[in-house]
Amino acid sequence: MKLTPLAEKFILHWGEMGTQWGVNRTVAQIHALLFIAARPMAADEICDTLGVARSNVSNSIKELISWKLVRTTQMLGDRRDYFETSLD
Repeated sequence: MKLTPLAEKFILHWGEMGTQWGVNRTVAQIHALLFIAARPMAADEICDTLGVARSNVSNSIKELISWKLVRTTQMLGDRRDYFETSLD
């Protein structure tokens, strides 16, 4: 997913705010990305968009799911898990 400059700024800022709240920067950035994404995203796409390691994305997603900030969903014809967040 190609990010606009405004989207990049939002994600970076949300990551900075996360560190102030005691949340890992990458966890906060993934949450921000899923918040502004127009559709659910697979872990590989999150990796490519943010430029972070797959293991970091997997651990961050698990943390977000445990906080009930992110949920897993499926796409018809695709076996991968996709992730989305509430827009509230």
